[in-house]
This record gives sequence, C-alpha cells and structure tokens, in this order.
Amino acid sequence: MENDHIPELKYLDFLKSEDAVTYFGQLDYLLKDGVHFQDYGNQIPYYRFLKKYKDSLNSYYERFFGISLKEENEQSDSYFFLDFNTSSRGNIPQAFRENLKNEYIIIGLIMYKILFLEGNVELVSIQKLKETIRNDYQEFKPGLRKLIAQSTVEKDNFDDDEAIDNSVNRALKQFRKLAWLDYKGDIFEPRASFHRIISIYEDVIPRIDKIIESYT
Repeated sequence: MENDHIPELKYLDFLKSEDAVTYFGQLDYLLKDGVHFQDYGNQIPYYRFLKKYKDSLNSYYERFFGISLKEENEQSDSYFFLDFNTSSRGNIPQAFRENLKNEYIIIGLIMYKILFLEGNVELVSIQKLKETIRNDYQEFKPGLRKLIAQSTVEKDNFDDDEAIDNSVNRALKQFRKLAWLDYKGDIFEPRASFHRIISIYEDVIPRIDKIIESYT
C-alpha cells in the first residue's frame, strides 16, 4: 500500500534532470504561449528534452493545468504542443492566452490550400505568395477585404491589395511566433507544425471557399 502513490509521482520525473534547470522555465512559458517545438534550429535542445520526458511532462500538464502535451507527426518530422483545443484553458493564466484572429486563420487556410492541396510546394517567396493570393483568388478578395476590415483598425478607405498584403505579413509574423513556419527576407519555409492548422480546422478546409465568400 505504501507504494500506491508512486505512479502519481510520474509528473515529477522530468524535474530530476539537470536539463530541467536549463530548459524547462523557458519551455513552459513558450508552450503556454502556443509555440510548437520541433527538431529544428534553436528549438533542437528543447525538442530533445520534450522527446525524452514527454510522458512525465504530459502527466504534469494534465495534473496541474488540465491540458495535454501532444506529439504529432508529419511524415518523418514530429512536433510538440499543448493541446488547448480539448480544454477550456481555464487553468492557464490569462497572460498566456492568445488565439489566432479570424484573418490569420483564413490566410493560413488559403496558404495550406495553395501549398499543399494544390501542390505548389515550390512556392517560397513571400511576395509571390501575396501575388498568388491577390491575383489567383479574385473570388476571395471581397470576403477577405471585409474580414480584414473587421479584424483591424484599417476600417475604410484602404486599397484592397495593400490590405491583403498587410494581412499576409501579420499572419506570417504570428505563424512564425507559433513556430509554424520560418522566414528570412522574402523567403519563407513552412515547418512540419504548419500542418497543425488542419488538425485544428479540418472541418473548415473543404468549405473554405464558401466560408470566405460568406463574408461578402
């Protein structure tokens, strides 16, 4: 009977590691801020820490915050994130809560449609991405304009194309913060975690055309 409590201490296992002192404080902050971690760039040591202690860390977040630490795979790449979508996030301090604006979600879904559903994986130029959204998706422009106007301070008297370009810039900045993609200069690169947008909004993708058109 005296050992009955041992399984409950699983959530403390990761704290026994010296690496916890180095990585966990920053890692915890960023995970709660919605950042996704993968085996890439300066995230590599954090990813390896998550990989090694994922069971213990998951037990910790479930016990104290009522949320799960998830690992998802895209082909040979995996990534970690806190799954707020299966929780009320009620135990996460308000300072850490930041939901994607509707305009970012729609831009992200259009990007997914262009890059993956339509097979334009060679598209790596931000400027070319903007031109593609503006020129090849004319039917979306009225809906995008209205959506952007609802989501930003740019309410009236702005050029449609400039507003869409600015919205793409804002969306890319937010996606980089979440570690869904990276960019430098004009070149962007989606990370494996960009596919997370589909697991969140998988019911939306088949209806994206009608959803955007509904804003007109």
